Amino acid sequence: MPIPQRKVKISLNKTEPTKLTAEILQKQLASIGLTCIYTEKENLSASISEVKSKLPSGVIQTYGIKSYKQSEDGKAFYTNEFDGQFDVGSLSYNGLEKASEANWEPDSSALGYSTELEYIQFPSHFDYLVKNRSSFTGIKYQPTTYTGKFTSVDSIKSLFVNVGTIASASLVKGLDKDSIESVLSNAIAPINDANVQDYDVSDSRVIFLVENYNPETREADAIGVLTINWHLVIKDYKKKKDSLKHDTTLTIWSRSVLYDSIDALNADVEFVQSHFKNNLFLFKIPAKPSTVEIFPSLPPAIKDTFSKSLPKISKEDFVEVIVLYSPDLDNIGSLDNSNSDADTKYSKSVTSGFTFTASQSFSTELSFEASAEVVKAGFKIGFNITFTEQWSESTTETMEFTVPAGKKAFTYQGYLLAAILRYDPANDSYKYVDFSRFMTNILTTTRTPIEAAS
Repeated sequence: MPIPQRKVKISLNKTEPTKLTAEILQKQLASIGLTCIYTEKENLSASISEVKSKLPSGVIQTYGIKSYKQSEDGKAFYTNEFDGQFDVGSLSYNGLEKASEANWEPDSSALGYSTELEYIQFPSHFDYLVKNRSSFTGIKYQPTTYTGKFTSVDSIKSLFVNVGTIASASLVKGLDKDSIESVLSNAIAPINDANVQDYDVSDSRVIFLVENYNPETREADAIGVLTINWHLVIKDYKKKKDSLKHDTTLTIWSRSVLYDSIDALNADVEFVQSHFKNNLFLFKIPAKPSTVEIFPSLPPAIKDTFSKSLPKISKEDFVEVIVLYSPDLDNIGSLDNSNSDADTKYSKSVTSGFTFTASQSFSTELSFEASAEVVKAGFKIGFNITFTEQWSESTTETMEFTVPAGKKAFTYQGYLLAAILRYDPANDSYKYVDFSRFMTNILTTTRTPIEAAS
């Protein structure tokens, strides 16, 4: 008996994708100052027919075609991902809004997973998954650049054909042709300054995908997200001399992922959230570290504990973090020099790091700060630790101590108890799977023993 194909439960209602018409296109061209014989409706209808004939036909349909929402002040509108093209510090993420109609739309039950897919497609989140999660099936396509000399209208036609072609090529089974047309129905972005010499505009679409949706059973073979970005530059685009062609550069790039399992989607979302914490939806990984909590004792295995703990690289389908708790001091040596008239030196090999049986891996991209305090019999010491990739392996150093004549010294190493908390998306559960210590690189010496130190 064949194994039944796994299905994704999703509730969608049928809609009609937006059509690209001569009337719509003419208005868009007029909004950027292009009015000539080539932008008359009859000629535009012929151009649209030509574009449609060149668009590929795929099977993956859509249930949302979105664009990035502009902020209230109009200054922080995300349109492109080229490094160095904008000051990321001045940008804020304002969510998505409908750009045009898709094949389907989520019904009122909200069982559409748009929020989760929005998390996944965001540039820094997607990049982190590609680099650090081996089970992630998303693909990031490098920018493709087209250059040449074209009339302004031919440049727009090139934009349409190439955006549609790359959008479809980003998916193994291709993108539904009606959805491509809907994406293109408002692809000509307006310009803010009517006096500019060049048309130099970037834009993006975030497209929610559904494969083989059955409205009777409300199931699909897969869901996913495709983000496509383009940057079009037409030099001196308003000049209208006969046969005038303009230097044109069009750059397009995309990323996409499909899920045939909601468990896999949920696991990827948890993986992103556990790592970025309060730094979600930032365009680049910030320099300021995130904070993880050191608990006074082992906390319960729940989502709140998971969200406050140290993320690690997990290669399996589940997601894991390291919970840090019960800060304490470990007596690693002492020297009684009370009967000597000379200073005495001694050395000690000190190992810092986690003591789990298997090594733990941390990302190279973010650091996490943690702080705690140990108070024992009037003695107090504070921990301030920054977790980076270096803690993926333990290290051993030789430390030298000097005890003056007639004195005693007791040496302590700060440590934390540590436990691996695992999230299993298959049953939406959290459980502890391993325990150890984290030996810090923080040492202190005292004149007298600290009571109750281990």
